[in-house]
Amino acid sequence: MDFRKNLVALLLALAAPAAVAQSSGGAQKLPVGWYVTESAPKRYEAGVDNSEPCEGARSAYLRSLSLDEAGYGTFMQAFGAQDFRGKRLRFSAAARVKDVDGWAGLWMRVEGPDPKQPLAFDNMQSRALVGTRGCKRYEVVLDVPKEATTIMAGLIMSGTGQAWLDGVRFDIVDNTVPVTDLLAGRPVVASTGPAGLDEVATPVAKNDQVPLGRVGDVWFNHGRVAAEKAYTKRADGVWVSILSEEIYEHGIEVTGTFGQRQLELKVRAGTSKTLIDGTWGGEPVSIALSPDALTMKWGRLTRELQRDKDAAVDSTCNRYQVNEGPRVMDQIDVCGAALGTKPPAAQLVTAFLANGFRRSMPARNFPIPQPPVLSREALDTQRTGTPNQ
Repeated sequence: MDFRKNLVALLLALAAPAAVAQSSGGAQKLPVGWYVTESAPKRYEAGVDNSEPCEGARSAYLRSLSLDEAGYGTFMQAFGAQDFRGKRLRFSAAARVKDVDGWAGLWMRVEGPDPKQPLAFDNMQSRALVGTRGCKRYEVVLDVPKEATTIMAGLIMSGTGQAWLDGVRFDIVDNTVPVTDLLAGRPVVASTGPAGLDEVATPVAKNDQVPLGRVGDVWFNHGRVAAEKAYTKRADGVWVSILSEEIYEHGIEVTGTFGQRQLELKVRAGTSKTLIDGTWGGEPVSIALSPDALTMKWGRLTRELQRDKDAAVDSTCNRYQVNEGPRVMDQIDVCGAALGTKPPAAQLVTAFLANGFRRSMPARNFPIPQPPVLSREALDTQRTGTPNQ
């Protein structure tokens, strides 16, 4: 199937009335080629709604059937990547939500030979749709590598409420359209051969200055956590600080030493909340991150911050802060992969611990490092950061 025929087939899924399946009661269900997955059976339902579409004659919807806020559901499609390899693909649609307690958003995932290691992914969690919002077009943009095998896309909702989707489009775009990929900074992982007794901490990042996520001023990728005392990942998977402290990751468990204190923590993600709990230095730790709030507790210390949804921050970030009158008394930005449903556990734990459990009044914003620029242009900048003309 050539590109045009493939693209037409994708668009027909939400455009052609003939593609709609009928239930035994005559109600319209999802268009052919779309299906529902969910965290537990019978928590969500999807179908076609002819009332108040954003674009066109009808929309598809996803609705929670349970009051359990811990679940998630998605209606999606999957298709071969052969016609999009080596190209930049934009999945866009018009969406609206009602009474969403949790979050909703478009998502797209590019898979390669190993389904457990996606090549590109974004689910809009860092710019999620919450509460009740009217019609608006949204987009997810990913590069499709030449080794890609499958592309999946759809609408996801975590928690309760209802979301609608229509006007689905897939477009090949040029490099002037920025990607929204949460994995865009992922480096090439080094070979994990036998480690000698004199093994030193060696970053596995192809370019360890490209961030994957950030908590406060601490950014990270798959080979480096840029805290005050930076951690780098050895070829054997162990994270080692410049003080030779080591952190180990075993699934959702993170153990080792940070700040000369033993830590034993678990990271639970995959729903509208990310939870980190356990002990650090013998004191209980509890960190809860949601689209609306961030709570950090360690022993007797507590930071409770609410999300500022009107903050002028990067589209991949959520800003959490505490206000007393006109003054901002505490503030943390959480960005990129730190907001994802599958955050890298060791990096996330290290970044949160490095931010501390005491209030921190915002100072100047520290820039996230960018890939090296091989020209003098990088040196000839004004205070605004734009090149001199």
